[in-house]
Amino acid sequence: MNNNTMMENIRIDNVLNSKCTLMSETIGLLVLFSIMTAIPMTSTDQQTRLKMLSVSWVVFVVLSFNSITVEWGRMTADLVDEEDDPHFGLPDLWDGKQVVCVHFPQDLAQEGYDKGRKHIDNDGTQFMTDNDWNETGACIGGFSGFNNGWALFNAAANSTGSDFNIEYTDFGWGIMIDSIGGANPSTMTGDFQGAYWSLYHNGALSSVGIADLTLDDDSVITWRVDTW
Repeated sequence: MNNNTMMENIRIDNVLNSKCTLMSETIGLLVLFSIMTAIPMTSTDQQTRLKMLSVSWVVFVVLSFNSITVEWGRMTADLVDEEDDPHFGLPDLWDGKQVVCVHFPQDLAQEGYDKGRKHIDNDGTQFMTDNDWNETGACIGGFSGFNNGWALFNAAANSTGSDFNIEYTDFGWGIMIDSIGGANPSTMTGDFQGAYWSLYHNGALSSVGIADLTLDDDSVITWRVDTW
């Protein structure tokens, strides 16, 4: 089994585990709420039942507060409109967070990422599409604590299943990205000699490869296809 296949299997396992964990947490909350609301009904005293039901509601709200907060943040997110901000065009929900964007050439964009730019949270939830952005693809954000570009890039790919499968060549001295999400620039034809996946960091062309890229707390990594 080659390195790309091994990494793909790890990515799929991680996403499945994440989704299973989320589903388990949701089911657990529902079961807990059912139990907590059923217990007071066994009491014959109405005042006692009301008190126990009130306590049950408070506990349930506290336990589900984080999920409610996350969903509300997604629903009310606006796009950053300051052009000199590396987070320009990204949801303000991700302010101070790390983001990976992948922009596909129109003729290489896979289905679902060929119109507008999707915004996907770090748990794999797609919550916003910017149809006015002048590139197609997606940004995966909300990450924190990553110091290395390669680690962040893989974490972003992990969160989307196989949608952004990474194929690469490791030369020992550096990594060359061959394809992202099945989009291989070497298959492109046109009025140019060649095409390749180009790495940008905070809006500027990176002077180092992805494996050597040191990140900021709010770094934005962007991949787009350039030609020569």
